[in-house]
Amino acid sequence: MNREQFYHLLRASAEIVENQRAIRGIDVNAKPARILIIGSQSILRSWDDGYLPAYTTRSVEVDVAFMPTAEDEYAFDMPGQDLADLIEGYLGEETRFRDSFKVYAQGVETGTAILPMRWEDRLVRLEVPGQQTRTKIYCLDPYDLCAAKLTRLEEKDRLYVGSLVEAGDIDVDKLRERVAMIRDSRFTIPLRAQAQDFLNVFAIGKTHC
Repeated sequence: MNREQFYHLLRASAEIVENQRAIRGIDVNAKPARILIIGSQSILRSWDDGYLPAYTTRSVEVDVAFMPTAEDEYAFDMPGQDLADLIEGYLGEETRFRDSFKVYAQGVETGTAILPMRWEDRLVRLEVPGQQTRTKIYCLDPYDLCAAKLTRLEEKDRLYVGSLVEAGDIDVDKLRERVAMIRDSRFTIPLRAQAQDFLNVFAIGKTHC
C-alpha cells in the first residue's frame, strides 16, 4: 500500500463515520471522531513508503479502530464495535471499494492489539491531505506497533519487525524496553520468551558487527 492509497482509505473512513455520527445527532464539527490505525500500515505516519523496507508496506489492509468520545458513548450502544462494523460494511474486504481501489479497511476495536502501557500517550497524530472532516486520526508509535507484533510473532510479524530492525529504523534495545512494558495477560510467559529469543538474534548480530 502506498501513501496515497492509505490517505484515500482514511478520508473515506472519516466521511463514513462522521455521516453516521451526524445522523445520531452529534455535532461532528465541534466533537469530531477519533480514529486509530493499529495495524502494520500505521508505520506510514512515521516514514515515507519510498523509504521503508518493501515488506512493511505490502499489506492491502488497514486496521481501523475508534476511540469513542463521550458523545459516541451516548449515541451508540457499543460505539467502538458499531463504528468498526460500519467501516467494515463500506470499506471492507468484500466491498466495491476493495474491488475498485485494491485496498480495504478492517474495522477492529482498540483492545484487539496487545500494547505496552501508556501507549495512548505516545500516539502520533496524522494530518491527511484533502480530508473534508475534522476527524482526528492517530497512528501507533512505531515501537508500540512493533512490540504489539512481537506478542504474536507469526511469520509475517517476524518479517515485518525484522525488516525494520535490519534497516536501522528500529533499535533492538529500545524495542526490548517497550516489550517489557506490556502487562496484558494475553502476553503469556511462553510468548514473552519467544519475543526475547527473536530480539536476541538481532542483539547478537549487532554485537558481532
